Amino acid sequence: MVYFFINPIIDMTLLVLIDTQYTVQFNWYVALASIAIDATHLSMTTMSESLINDALLGIDYEMIAKRPFSPRYWLNKVLVAFITGLILAATNLFLALAFGAPVIVVWRVIMVLPLLSLFGLTLGFTSWSISWEMNDPYFLNNVIGGMMSLAAGILVVISAYPDWLEKIALLFPFYGPINLIKFGHANLLHSFVVVTIWLAVGIVAYVIQIKRVLQTRQHKYN
Repeated sequence: MVYFFINPIIDMTLLVLIDTQYTVQFNWYVALASIAIDATHLSMTTMSESLINDALLGIDYEMIAKRPFSPRYWLNKVLVAFITGLILAATNLFLALAFGAPVIVVWRVIMVLPLLSLFGLTLGFTSWSISWEMNDPYFLNNVIGGMMSLAAGILVVISAYPDWLEKIALLFPFYGPINLIKFGHANLLHSFVVVTIWLAVGIVAYVIQIKRVLQTRQHKYN
C-alpha cells in the first residue's frame, strides 16, 4: 500500500518540483514519465524480491535441482512482476487523469508500459542472478533502482548529459520509451538491444551460479 501510493507520489513530486524550478511551468510529461518509471522499478523489485524470498526459504535449491528452467515457475514469476507494475501505473494514471493530465500523453504511457514492465522484470532477474551468492542479494537491484530516473532522462534528455554520464545511461533500456512519452517519437531499437544483452547476461550468470549453489546449499545471507 505504501509503495502503491506514497513512494510514487513522492518521486513524482520531487521530479516535477525540480523541473518546475528550471522551466517555470508544470510539465505533465515529467509527472507521467515518473509514473512509468515507478512502475518499471516495481516490476524489477517484485521480480528480484520474489526470487530472493525463494532463496531464503530454500525453494531455489529444490527448483534448480529438479527443473532449473521450469516454464511454470518462471512464467509465474514473470506474470506477477509484470502485472504488479501495470497495476501501479494504472492506479496512478487514473489519478493523473482526474487532475487533468493530457489524454495524449497518458495514451503514450499506456503504449510503452508493457515494454517498460518487461524491461524492469528482466533487470530484476539479472540483478538477482548476479547477486544470488553475494552477501547482499539486493545490491545490484538497489544500484539500478537508485539511478533509474537519471538513466531514463526524465528531466533532461541524456544527450545533454556529460559524456561519461550519457555512456552510463546508454547501458540501460529506459530512455527510448521515456522519450516516446515526452516527445511522441523515439527509436526503440537501442532499448531492445540493451535489454536483450541484460537478459543474456542474466541467463549466463544463472547457469554459472547453479552449480555453486547446489554444491554449497547455503547462501551467504541465510
